[in-house]
Order: sequence, then structure tokens, then C-alpha cells
Amino acid sequence: MHLLLFEKLLSIKAVLYRGHVWIENLAVFGSHQGSKGSVAARPAGVRFYGYSPRQIGAALTAGLICGLLAVIFAISDAALLFSGDLSHHITLGIGLCLFSTIVLSAVVALSSSYPGMLALSQEVTIVTLAVIAASMHSAMEGSRTEQEIALTIVVAIGLATSVTGLCLFALGVFRLGRFVRFIPYPVIGGFLAGMGWLIVHGALGVIVGETLTLENSQVLLDPTNVAKWAPATVFAALLWVFTRGNGGAFVLPVALFAALLLFHTGAWVLGNSIPMLQSDGWLFLSPQQDKIWPPFTDVAVEAIDWPVIWAEVPKVMTMVVVTATSVLLASSGIELTVRRDVDLNRELRAAGAGNFLAGFGGGAAGFQGLGLSLLGYTLDASYRLVGLIAASVCAGMLFFGTSLLAYMPIPLFGGLLLWIGLSLLYDWLVDSFQKMPRREYLIILVILFVISAVGFLEGVLAGLISAVILFVLDYSRVEIVRYAVTGENLRSSADRSPEDRVFLLSRGQEILTVRLQGFVFFGTAHQLQTFVRKRLFDDAQPKVRFLLLDCGGLTGLDSSAVRSFIKIAQLTDSSGTVLVMTNLSQSIDQLLKEGGFGPESPLNVRFHRDVDQALAWSEDRLLDEKQTSKSKAEDHGIESQLAKTIGDRQVSLNLMSYLEKIECVPRDVVIRQGAEPEDLYFIEQGKVSLLLETPDGSSICLRTFSPGVVVGEIAFYLNQRHSASLVTEGHATLWRLSRGSLAKMAAETPTTAASFHQYLVRILAERLSLRTR
Repeated sequence: MHLLLFEKLLSIKAVLYRGHVWIENLAVFGSHQGSKGSVAARPAGVRFYGYSPRQIGAALTAGLICGLLAVIFAISDAALLFSGDLSHHITLGIGLCLFSTIVLSAVVALSSSYPGMLALSQEVTIVTLAVIAASMHSAMEGSRTEQEIALTIVVAIGLATSVTGLCLFALGVFRLGRFVRFIPYPVIGGFLAGMGWLIVHGALGVIVGETLTLENSQVLLDPTNVAKWAPATVFAALLWVFTRGNGGAFVLPVALFAALLLFHTGAWVLGNSIPMLQSDGWLFLSPQQDKIWPPFTDVAVEAIDWPVIWAEVPKVMTMVVVTATSVLLASSGIELTVRRDVDLNRELRAAGAGNFLAGFGGGAAGFQGLGLSLLGYTLDASYRLVGLIAASVCAGMLFFGTSLLAYMPIPLFGGLLLWIGLSLLYDWLVDSFQKMPRREYLIILVILFVISAVGFLEGVLAGLISAVILFVLDYSRVEIVRYAVTGENLRSSADRSPEDRVFLLSRGQEILTVRLQGFVFFGTAHQLQTFVRKRLFDDAQPKVRFLLLDCGGLTGLDSSAVRSFIKIAQLTDSSGTVLVMTNLSQSIDQLLKEGGFGPESPLNVRFHRDVDQALAWSEDRLLDEKQTSKSKAEDHGIESQLAKTIGDRQVSLNLMSYLEKIECVPRDVVIRQGAEPEDLYFIEQGKVSLLLETPDGSSICLRTFSPGVVVGEIAFYLNQRHSASLVTEGHATLWRLSRGSLAKMAAETPTTAASFHQYLVRILAERLSLRTR
């Protein structure tokens, strides 16, 4: 998903890595055996600073191509950064963008986790800085001189870039980059669509030479301006068509060279001189100074309007989040394409250090470039030297190529910006329409509308609020009740006599276990309360005596949920139902206690460690209520129990002669874990527990057994060592049947032995049936 997202975001750069065969023939001076960038496959021989001649040739070729493209991008970014009323500062913007590209390329090349990584100023951050610059210009216009306005804007850009760098570096140092991924995908899409609109709006302002508003939008219909933006639009459309097809990696540079040649040829034929084209707004004005950087050689601190800068802090924070997200997405896309691990936190630190240093020179923020990095990869030049060479090309332009700016047509770079902006709008308004749910697509439209009608920061906030509302609505529709099951189908692990099992089955609907899931908050708490109310007071169903709320699937709850649990306790109390809470995590238990819902509260609520314990307690309460007219001896004597379970009194009497009575005290170990299976036992009185002894010396209770139950039969029949220990809970009376006694029974009274085996098979089948239910 990350690669797809960033290929859309940087479609201007992503097209540069197509046409692999032609590029490799151009870049490789000698044959290269092995994979791209493979250290083990590099040929031995003469090396210069660890590079072979072939590698240096490939790095020079890739560095020069990437450097020239970076220069073009920097000029386009500058035209966007200083557009409209600030367009006369275009050369100042070119210097800032080139300087940041130089610093970013060098720092990232030396510190990235991927040797072939290239970085430069980016449209995503530039458009935010352009909004900041335009806002500051409006705030200071009329009260400050143009020199003071320009100085304040440059200082703000530098501070914003350095602050962004510090935040990125901190995210990388503390390994917090993963938190940036929590930004909802539709918000990112809406932001990018909004960026596309701002880039298109800025591109038109660059072309006509003034900031466009609703009031002056009619200037686009002026014949002079139509003659400028019409060819720019055609150029953008042609770029869009060819780069979306199967064009090669050099579509963009070839198109730019052809457009430059066509423009100047047409101007020569029409007899238009360079000064005439500059005065008519067709070409950039030549810089007044010999160098376009540094922007100011003599800075008067008192001329800086600091309050105007502080007012833009919220936009800077938005840019930090956007830049961090972009770094992660770009790095992930490169990682997937080059098929090697990229340390995302290291990339954050590299981009952070580069932006922090670039900010000292007023540079515009940027980050790793997906397209240029992959271009170096396709050129078989995944070396750090490529980034250093690209930075050198930009430095040459910055310090020695200022005279070339006078030959750069403004509509050409306006068309380049139109291509970028329209591509983003197409990707997120048209292409994503069939790929996203309609409610998420609506968030994109909301963000785009608010950005275009109100402002950039307001649009981002509107998108976040819309995403939160959508999340609440969607999550509130998630069933908080995973399942609800009665005691007919869900029983405790306590093994009881057949008579008790039949009784509990007949009264099973009086026990209702409700498994909860997810996060209980104001959107779902009422749903749970409504479910409980409907079930408790439904006259068409048997009365619920015990309501067990299994909270093991809950991830958390809020104060609204605590109030709902209190209301549920009040409902159960009024209906004569016992509320039992189970599987409470420590955090949820603490929240309930703080809200007045706990063992110390006056509410009629019981708390048990787990569902099995709560079920066993509820079943015991039902069994306690069972009344019969039979004597205790008849009810619980071993002869009576065997007669009822086997179904033949004579067989039970015969079986008694092979049993040995054992009187046990509390905590007697009847069967020890790991012992040989020599005996099985019938429980006449008392309860015994099956305990699993763990390596740390503690024990886990797997299940409990009541009177009338046989235990130890599984290991006895399978002739396997006992997997757990059988321990009495209190005083108990057991009857033992040894392996020797069973063999004697089979020899002396085979009919009794056969009936006994049938009895055990029936018990095992009943247990399996219960587990299946």
C-alpha cells in the first residue's frame, strides 16, 4: 500500500525508472556480473576510494542525470513557493530550493540505510511553505517594506525546515516512526488531493504573474494570459499522456528540452528578444546579484516580524506530520522495489539531519525522493557517490549557473506544476473512486473542499474530524456481544454425576454467558445495555438467574461504559438475576473500581477470575436448590450411584466386590502427575481437582470432579502416564479399581466387566457431546 500511495504522490518522479534496458546500456561501461548493487559481484581491480572504474562511470552518469533533474525540480518548486504576489522573488526561491537539495542530497547520501538514496526538496512540503509564505505576505503587506517581508519569509522557511528536521530526527532516535502510520488513509488521500488543488492554483498564479482569487479570476480570460496558460496546459496534458503510457525513463527531460527548443525557436522567428520576453512575463528576470544564494548577506534581526512567524506554527506542525509520513512512505516504497531492508528510523534521522542543516541557509524542507532513488537503481548505480554528484550538479547551478535562469520560460515550469497538480487530483478524485468505500471517499472531498474554500490547515483538521466521526459511526456498528450462550451448551469443566448433568441440562437456560469484544465506549455501551434489558425482560424466554459477562475479549472502556455496567447491575438486581463479571484485565478492573463498580460497591455483583469458575459457581447454586425426598445414603452412596449410572443393580453389586474404599483428607494426592496408570477411581463423597504442575512449581486447576464421577479412566485405558495430578479439595471418600482387579473381574464375571466397559464408553461419549455443544 505504501508503494502505491507514494507512486501516486510522486508520479513526476516515479516515471523516471522505466526503460531499464536503454538506461543500463547507457550507464554501464563494462559488463557487470551479478545483481544490482551487489558488493560481492563487483569486479576486482584498480579502485579509487573503494570504487572500480566501472562503478565510478555508472555513478557519474546517474549522478549527472539525477542532478539535472533535481535542478529542474528545484526551479519548479521555487516557482510554486514564490508565486502570485511573491513571484518577483523567484530567483530567491530558486536559491533556497537548490540549497536545500544540495544539503539533503549530501546528508542523506552519507547517512541513509540504502546507499543509493537521493533526497531533494519536495512539492508536498513546498506547497505548505507556499501557503505559509502567502499568509505572511498578506499579514505584513502595507506595514513592512518588501525587503523586510522577504527577510521574514525566508527566516520562517528556514525555521520551519529546521524544526521539521529536529522533529524527524527525534522520531528516528526514539524509534517513534511507527506512530505516524496511524494517520487515516483517506486523510492522507484528501491532503494529497488538496495539495493537487493548491499546486494547480499556484501554477496558474505562476503563469499569469499574480495570485488568483475569485475576484480576479477573470484575468485568466485575458488574451495575453490565455496565450500563456493554454500552451502550458497542453504541455501538462502531453506529459500526463506519455508518462502514463509505456514511455521510457527520459520522457521528462526529453520533453523539457523539446519545449525549451520550441519556445526559443518560436521567439527567434517572431523576433522577440530576451528582455522583451522578460518584461512581458514569459521569462524569469535575471537575478540582480551575481549569486542567488545566500539570500541576504546583511541580516537586521530587528527587521524580522516575529509575531507573524509565530502565527504560522500550526501549519508548521502539520508540515512535520506530512513530512514524517512522506519519509516513511517513500522509504517503504524504495524498500519494496529494490528488495532490500531499509531502516525506517534511520531514514527519519537522515532526513531530520538534512532538513535541520538546510534550515540554517533558509532551505525549503524535503526528504527522500522515490523517483530519483529508483532511477539510480535502474542505472545500476546504487552508490552513495550518486547523491554526492547530484548535490555537486545543484551546487554548480546555484553558484555558477544563474545566467541560465534568464532563458527559462515561465509557462514551461507552470505546465510542469500543472502536470504535478492535475496528476494528484486525478489519482485521488478519479482513480481512487473505484478503490475506496464511498464514505471514505467522501472524506477526500470534504478535505479538498475545505482547503480550496477556507484554508489549508482547516482542511486537514476537517479531514481528521471527519475520519474520527466515521470511525465512531463504523465502530459503534460493531457487535459488542461476540456471542451469548446458555448453560445448555456451555458448561463448566466440573465433572458431575449423570443425575446432576441431567438436572443442569434441564435448567441450563437459567445461566446466560455473554462474551464481550472490542472497546466499549459511548458508541457501543448503550448497545450492550439494550441487549441485556431485552433478554432479561423477554417473557417469551426462560428467566435468566445468572448473567455472566465474559470481559476477556475487551480491549478497553471509557467512563460511559462504566455507567452502562452500573445500569446493567441495577437491571439484574431488579429482575432477580445475579450479575457475574469474569475475565477482567487489571486495567479494566481498575477503571470499574474507580467508577464505583467493584466488590466494595453496594451493587449485587460477583467477580470471578474466569468463565469456568463463574459457571461452576452458578451451577453449584442451582444444584444446591435441588430438593428430593430420598435419603442421603440413597442419594450419595456408592451402590446407589453405580446402580443409577450403570442401570443394573446386580451389575453394580458385583462391581462393588472389586472396589477398594479410600478415605482421604484435604490435599491428599490421589494420582500424581507422571505416574503409571494402575488405577481409576469412583468419587462417592467430596470433590477432587485435576492440577497441572508447571515447571516453576505452581499448579493450574484444569477441572474439578463431583460425587458420582469416575476419574483417571483416560490414562487407564490408553496405558499412558498421568498428565496431571488428582488432589482432594476436602475430606473425600473414593473407591479404587486397580488394573489387577479389572482383569480378575473379566475372568470371573465377564458380564459385569462388559457392562462396566459400556458404562465408561457412555461417560466418554457424553463428555464429548458436551464439548461439541
